[in-house]
This record gives sequence, C-alpha cells and structure tokens, in this order.
Amino acid sequence: MSRSFALLLTAALAQGAAAQTVAITGGTVIDGTGAAPVEDGVVVFDDGRITAAGPAASTPVPAGAATIDAGGKYVIPGLMDGNLHLFLNLDLETLILHEHRLHEIVLEAAQIALKTGQTTVFDTWGPRAALARARDMINAGEAPGSRIYLAGNIIGFSGPLGPDFRESHAPYVSQQFVKRINNTWEEDTGRELLWMTPDSVADVIRNYTTLGMDFLKYGASGHVDMNLISFSERVQRVIVEEGHRAGMTVQTHTTSVESFDMAIEAGVDIITHCGISGPEIPIPLESIRKMVDRGIACSVLPITARRLAALEEHSPTGLTPYMKIGAINRRNMIEAGAKLLMSTDAGIENPVLLAESATLASDTVDSRVKLGEGHFNALVGLEELGMDPMEILKSTTSNVAEAYWLEDEIGTLQPGRWADIVILEENPLESAYNYRTIHMVIKEGREVDLDALPVAPIISSMKVDR
Repeated sequence: MSRSFALLLTAALAQGAAAQTVAITGGTVIDGTGAAPVEDGVVVFDDGRITAAGPAASTPVPAGAATIDAGGKYVIPGLMDGNLHLFLNLDLETLILHEHRLHEIVLEAAQIALKTGQTTVFDTWGPRAALARARDMINAGEAPGSRIYLAGNIIGFSGPLGPDFRESHAPYVSQQFVKRINNTWEEDTGRELLWMTPDSVADVIRNYTTLGMDFLKYGASGHVDMNLISFSERVQRVIVEEGHRAGMTVQTHTTSVESFDMAIEAGVDIITHCGISGPEIPIPLESIRKMVDRGIACSVLPITARRLAALEEHSPTGLTPYMKIGAINRRNMIEAGAKLLMSTDAGIENPVLLAESATLASDTVDSRVKLGEGHFNALVGLEELGMDPMEILKSTTSNVAEAYWLEDEIGTLQPGRWADIVILEENPLESAYNYRTIHMVIKEGREVDLDALPVAPIISSMKVDR
C-alpha cells in the first residue's frame, strides 16, 4: 500500500476512536423487526453494541452518556445490500492498470456504500483474496468501509476473461494475463466443475470452503447463456451440503423457470436475482409458493417504472424483456409473502465508460447497478410494486441479516446487535425516496465522516476528457 494512501486512511479513521456510552434521543425509532415505530425513542450503545432501545419513558439514558439529538428525525438500522460486486470493473484498462491494487478498489467501493447508508454489504462474486484483504482491513479498523461478507467465485463460472463474462476481450492481451486474471476469480471452481461427478465436486467445494469466504454461491444456470442449466440437481445438493457442513449459507444464481425450481429442491438458503426467469414466461405461482413455504429468501433486483420505460424506449432488446417479466415475478412474490432481500448487482460506476456507452440514454435513468445510487432506486422500485413500507425497510435490514444467519449481530436496533444506525431527515415509511435523506451514519457505534469518503478514489474519480 502506498504511503499517501495509508496516511489518508489514518486520517479517515481518527474520528470517534474512543469508546463511550452514547444515547440517540428524541427521534422516531423504527427498529427493523417490523414493530410499530416508537416516537420519542431512545437507542443506547456502548463499545460498539446496542445496550437498550425503546420509548424514552421506559429507556433511561445512562448517567454520563453522550447524547445525539435526533428530534424530528427517524432512526433505523444500517442499510444492507444482499447482492453486489465491490469489484465490478472488468474493462481491460482497469484490469491491466490495477491488477495488483484490486483490494484498494474494493475499499473504494465499500466506502461509497458506507457513505450512502449501507453499513453491511454482501459481495456475491469477485476476486476472493482482494475482497478478503479489504474485509479484514475494515474489520481490524485499518480502513473505513461497509462491513463486507463475501463469496468469492460463483462456483461453476469462469473468470472475467472467460466465456461467462468477457471472453471476447481475451485476444487483446497475453494469454498469461488472461490465465492470471481468470485464476484470481476461479481458484479451481470454474467451468471444469460442470464435467465432474457429485463426489468430485464435493471434494473441490470442501477445500474451497477453507479459503476464508463467508458464504457460497453457485451457478444453477448460465450467465451469458441464461437459458442453460449448469449443474444437475444432485450436484447442486452436494454443493449445498458442503456449504452447510462448513457452517455457511449457500445461494445460487438462477435465470430461468427450471433453474429456479431446481435450486429450491436442492435446498439453497437464498435464490439470487430470483425475479429473473427469461424474456417471456413468468415463474409459476406454485414454484413461488414452494419457495415461500420452505423459507427460502429471495434476492431481487427491483427497478423503477422510470427505468423500465427508459429501457423500453432506448434499449428495447437485450435484457429489457427480462426486466419486464421480472417486474411481474417480483409483484407475484410480494403478494405471496416471499422474504425479499433488496439487492442491486451494483459496482463502482466508471465515469469514462459511462460517457462512451452506446446506451447512455437509458443508463443514466435510475440506475440499479451504480454503487451508492442503485439501492435507493431499488427501494423505490419495491414501493412502486405495492410492497408494504415496513416490509421494504426489512428487505434492506433484518431480512438480509436473517437470510445470511446473522440476525443476532446486525439488521435490527435490539440489544446485543452492532450499533449500525442510519438517521434520516424524513420518514422512510411515508416514501421510499426518503431513504436518501441521510443525516448521519453510525457503524459499530462510531459516527462516519461522510465527507471523507471515499478516501482515495481510483475509479469513481476518473474524469472524462472532452
């Protein structure tokens, strides 16, 4: 790490270093459990953990505690994204220039997320070692950023310059570079697994779970060829069993009606972008009911009506038909009472590539995949589908925590949980747009210096040369 980068991190971490009992008073507390909002509520935390929360009349402020006046404001748990990609900058220029700085770009992304209220994020595909390095730096207090949980590779998928992503770019660089980049993601869990027996796959996954990831994700269907089934149901069961044996949640990438149903039968914990089922046919209601009955969480990719209209006008082919069917699926899942997790697939937006995009007219309308913006737009998308406001709040807080088996640590404003708190100027239960009205972000009991983030931007600070 460069000396200047280290100095910037040190400065950003200086705020709030001392442990002290703190009480947030006077605000309306919406604790994320689904309980009714508490006007004139109190949240007390000490040494990074919540010690008490409730009405002011029955929740005394400890003597000597520092206080934060939240009068007229709204106190909610820290927001979460159930499915994003802190390193999503797969263009050749970035991969070549920053091959050995991937963790710094991950830190930049985690800081953009934290700046916009996301105290915890779940990275479901990326370079495992770089993600783990950034995660560990944040957890050790060596850098600011959202708390990171990571999966590493999507099991069964190639790396960035392979057939599941940007294989067409590979001829423009050396094959050694291609191999190096792909191996950074795959780590022996790539497409070669698609040829293996269940026992052989089990051996690979058992070894993979020892490398320091937090959960597993595999591909039930293809990424480029979204209509193709990747793993048989019995191999999927083996992956789930090995993940559970290691104490990890297991989720899967599905993009078709049949891959959705097969993943349910395999026993996954989370179905990722489960609203996607192809360009023509919605997911059958019986499959949705099966998912609900078995308690499987559904990580959805909501978009706003404005974005869908822009896609239909400016980009009518490609993924637009999938998005139209996806809106039907999400509405059906809401009506069925599915446990939805707000997610975005977002990464750091590259300003230069955006300016050169052939689909700029639709790219700039309520983007879902722009880190720091996408989660706000996704919450509005859920509201437009008729989702209950309290359920929207839970979709980005407690639902995510429960789906990842972390409900005792994060997701609600209850004693024992990390003091991850967002204070809003306006009521999020009146309008999903109000999640943007961030007054203060607190992570692990420390106020975040929002103006200091990101500390040392690499991608987001790029300038368009006109």
